Order: sequence, then C-alpha cells, then structure tokens
Amino acid sequence: MNILDFIRRNSLLVLIVIVGVGAGLVMMDYSGKGSAFSRDFYIRVGGTSYSYPETAALGENGAQFLSSLYSATRDLADSPDANGDGSISPDEQTAFLAWQREHPDIANLIGKLNDLYANWHYGVASDGAVNVAVNRALLKAESEALGIAPTEEQIDRYLRNMPTFKNADGSFNTELYRRLTGFRHGNPNRVQEEAFRSVVADMMVWEGLHSLLSSEVGYDAEMQEQLINAFTQTVSGLTAWLPRKAVKKPAPPTEEQIREFWETHKQNYKSAEQRIISVYTLAPTADSNMENLLYTTDALMQELSQANGHDLDELLQSAAQNPEFDSFTYKEKDGSTHRSYGPCSQEELSKLIADVVSHEGMDSPLSQIAFDEVADAPTPAAYDAAKAAGDAERALSIRHIRGFYTTKDDKLKLIRIDAVEPPAVLPYEQARDLARADLEAQLEDEALNQAAQKLADDMTKAIPEKGLKGAFELATAAGAEVQNFGPIDIARLDAPLPEGMSTVELLSTKSGHLTAPNVLPTGARISAVTERTVEDSPALSMQKRLFVLPTENARLREQIIREWQNAAFSRFQVHLAPGVRTSASKAE
Repeated sequence: MNILDFIRRNSLLVLIVIVGVGAGLVMMDYSGKGSAFSRDFYIRVGGTSYSYPETAALGENGAQFLSSLYSATRDLADSPDANGDGSISPDEQTAFLAWQREHPDIANLIGKLNDLYANWHYGVASDGAVNVAVNRALLKAESEALGIAPTEEQIDRYLRNMPTFKNADGSFNTELYRRLTGFRHGNPNRVQEEAFRSVVADMMVWEGLHSLLSSEVGYDAEMQEQLINAFTQTVSGLTAWLPRKAVKKPAPPTEEQIREFWETHKQNYKSAEQRIISVYTLAPTADSNMENLLYTTDALMQELSQANGHDLDELLQSAAQNPEFDSFTYKEKDGSTHRSYGPCSQEELSKLIADVVSHEGMDSPLSQIAFDEVADAPTPAAYDAAKAAGDAERALSIRHIRGFYTTKDDKLKLIRIDAVEPPAVLPYEQARDLARADLEAQLEDEALNQAAQKLADDMTKAIPEKGLKGAFELATAAGAEVQNFGPIDIARLDAPLPEGMSTVELLSTKSGHLTAPNVLPTGARISAVTERTVEDSPALSMQKRLFVLPTENARLREQIIREWQNAAFSRFQVHLAPGVRTSASKAE
C-alpha cells in the first residue's frame, strides 16, 4: 500500500492527526520554536520574532560569553602575583610591567571587548541583556542584508588570531576554547559551542560595520585644531553669586493653591510599589566549584524556559540528583527551597536582603534587581488566591524569573517575581503636606528666577555706561557676592569653577558680555569673561596632532556607529513585547 492509498482509506484518521499536530503547535508557549499557527515573541527585529528563551540566549548567554572571554583575558593580563603569596614583590611588579610591554595586543583586546560590551548594552530597553539581544539580532539582519555573514572557516581563522586563544608558542589554546564552549567530562557541548561561535560571528560583523561605515572618517585637521584651541584656552573674569537667602520669600500658599497644585501634579504623589519575591540560593559543594555550577545553571535555565518557568522546586531537586551535573546545594537550613519576601517596597526589601551581586559588569544590590523589569506579575491578592487554590505555579511564567546572579561569597541567587502591586495615586489628605512643600519650593524657585533675571537685565543696561566693574557693583548692591576668577584652564576636567559656572557658558559668551543667569537650588550665578589666552607651543601642537586629534576622530567614529544603531532600531522595526520596559521611545 503506498502513501496515497493510506491517506484515501484513512482520511478521517489523517485529519485527526493534522488537527492534533496543529493544536499542539498553537499551544506551544515560550518554546523558542514558533510555528505557522502562532509565534510568541519577546523581541521582534527585521520581521523575525524571538521568544523569551531565544532572547535570553542572544542577550544573557551572549553577555556571559563576552564576560568569559573578558575574564579569561584579564586572567592573562592581571596576574602579577607569580608565587601566589598574596602580595606583589618588586621583582614581580617589574616582571609584570615588562610582560605588559611585550603583549600590547592583550590590552587592546581587553579594551575592544569592553567597548563591544558597552556598545551592545545601548538600546531601546532598560535591561542591558535585552539590548544585547536586540543588537545581536540587528547584526544578524544587517549581515544578511549586506551579505557579510562570516563562514565557519572565517570564524575559525578569527579565533586562531585572537590573542586570548594563543599559547606562549603561538599555537591555539584548545583547552581554553573547550572551557568556554562547555566541553565537559570529555564530551563537547554542541549547543554551547554553537552559541559561543555565534557571539564571535557577531563580533566579526560588528568590526566589519566599523570598517565599512567609519574607517576613513575623520575631522579636518586644521579646523579641529582650531576647535581644540578653543577648548584649551584659559579665561579670567568677574562673577556674581546671588544666594537664595538674599531674595525675599513669597507669601505662604493658600489651601486652594495647594489643592490646585495637587490636582495638577497628583501623579507625582503615589504609594511605593510593593512586590513579593522568591530568592533561591545555589552553592557549589566541596566536590564542585563556581565555574562548574555556572555550566549547570545554563542547563537549568534551558529546561526552565521549556517549562515556561513552572515547577522550579522540582527542577532544582531533579538537577541536584542528576549525576551528569556537578553537585550543588539549594535548600535553606529549615529545609525550604527558597526564601519569600513581601509584600514590601524596594526600600523595605533592601533592609531584608543585603546581598550585592554581579550584574551587567558591575556590583548591584539584589533588592534593586528584584524591582527591575517584570511589571506584569499578578497582584499580591491574585497571587495569594492562586496559592490558596494550589495554582501559584501556573500563575507565573518564565518572564517572572530574573535569572542567576553571582554573590561575593561564591553563591548564585535566582530571583522570581511572584507578585507586583503597582504604585497608586495618594488621596489629597495623605499627599497634602508633600504637595504643600513642593509648591512652596516652586514659588521660591520662581522668585529666585525673577530676581536673577531682573539683576541680569539691570547689569546689561549698565555695561555701556559704567563698564563691567560698574555693572557688578549693582550686583553687590542687590546682595550678591562678587569676586574675580581665573585664569581657569578650560581643558581641565577638574578646573576649579565657582558653583553655577560652566565651561559651556565661558566658551559661548563673548568677552565683556554677561552669561545668562544660571539658577541653582542654592542661588543664581552671573559671570563675565574679561581675558582669554590660548597657549601655542611646539610641544602642545605635537600633543594635539599625535594624541588629541586621533582621540577625537575615534570618538567621531563611535558616534557614527551609534547613529547606525539608532537608525537600525527604526529600519529593522525593532518591537518589544508588552511588559518589557524601555529606556527611550525608540521601539516601535
């Protein structure tokens, strides 16, 4: 019987199978596979949808690989303690400095990876890992559009030329490559190796875009030198400081004014957001270490993503008993699998949890991470009702899990956001005192602004007849503190500028004219430049051409790449799923 005969004779059965398969595809949620029937997405770039697990693979895993490369390179470059005694002897310091001079490529690679990581963190989302995912998706879309996607042979050649993977004799460091790509117990991890190589491919595309878009870009040397001269001048002048206490206070606001102010600004007076969170703590045993535990958590996150974040306790118990994983502990002293906190505000949570963890290349309080992202969790009331009905696990999903974070004492913390009570506008009775204080401050600010502007107008009118000195005598009569300043070196970032004075004002205001009043919470500043000097020595000219100009050109090229990113967000129609917090209105 051929396949056509089978279909004819069993048409009903075939129809049932087709409907069943279709229904199964429609029901797939956070699978990372997609289907012709439905496609859940967390980000969408260039018409391609990425589910939450796929976004995590591009973002969090990509960041982890970059961090691993960075750490591996730092291990090579930052290990001067040769004898391991915990101190750096003069001989070790001398040897280390000599080693650095002999290996400038290591420092260059560290700088390149650091810049790459920072550039990929820029984007439309408030979470850096999501931005890494978006930027990598943009690179894939752009490389396909331009036909510059690297081949496997090109990736191999790139890896072999990276200083990180070179032994002292110039051969390829196979052991380091295996460690970074998940080679465990004598077996390669094809999934992790593929993910690692995809990060390297995106690095290559990023460098190719740099070369394509900005390699020949630079400022006109003569014009740029003139601009540098403007920014390296020294200036002297007069300045007046009008303190807030010198301005007459306005009358206290009436009750009607306070209520009207609250009505206009009521969105500023809200209760603090409340959250319920669960914190799971994983620690390596004596037979394991943090590096091995990180490999285990990669597998845990993949399984957890496939399960849409459900049955976390059971997953940890199964993993702890799995001989394929290195051993770890995850239970508290009382036998519970996690600690639950809340409902509480972020300030309250910070008093309950003191952990500081590594997040996006810096130390962050765990309490802060628990209040980032994840805004669509159930309310505390809904979560309590789900718990009472035995459905708490089903009320949550993978989107409510913030991932694993490394602590200072070599443990891993996994955070799950169980419930969120959004801030609510406070009634007038509760917000009245806050609104009254803000209104009084606003009225005082307005009085200070008006007094400063009137003083500036009077001083400007007096300059033609009395000169700058006479104009600043008016400031003294109005209660301002007048003094000479300078000469100030504009190029110095730590230039001792008086409070309220800025280099921008000094550069943009003609000599003999007043700057616009600069109003601060403590007073207002009005200044004038009386003298400008530009140094023009052979040594400074050489410094400009060899150091300053190349630095400015490099900064210009970085701006061009940033503009490519901004344009690409729109050109490839970057779209984030509801609930993903954005840092700017660049997403569709």
